[in-house]
Amino acid sequence: MKLLARFRKTKKTAILSTALLGLVIPTNALLTATPAAAVSCSGWGWSNPDGGQGYMKKSGTHLKSGPYSACADLTTTVPLGTHLYYHCYVRNDYGNTWTHVRIAGTSIEGWTSDDNLDNNGAIEPC
Repeated sequence: MKLLARFRKTKKTAILSTALLGLVIPTNALLTATPAAAVSCSGWGWSNPDGGQGYMKKSGTHLKSGPYSACADLTTTVPLGTHLYYHCYVRNDYGNTWTHVRIAGTSIEGWTSDDNLDNNGAIEPC
């Protein structure tokens, strides 16, 4: 009887050990992970080589202090259909393009994702 009980315990331990091994993360998976992009909202220079213009195609959008959605809002909501003048564009560390714009008829300017613009933004790099 003791031998049978020992066998059952050994079998349970083996099953439990096997189940726990499935929860272990291989260390090589951690070493090959892609590092997160660096979000920097300042230091993005811009100039005005682009004579383009367009319109805001997404509602609830703000102009930003840098070319990332995590950057500070510089404006209140820019309404859908707002006329914008394009200055230039940059590609951020995520590979997304952002255009530096000015709201027509104002001195309000900042960055917006090209996804927010009706014609994909500026064509001249900053």
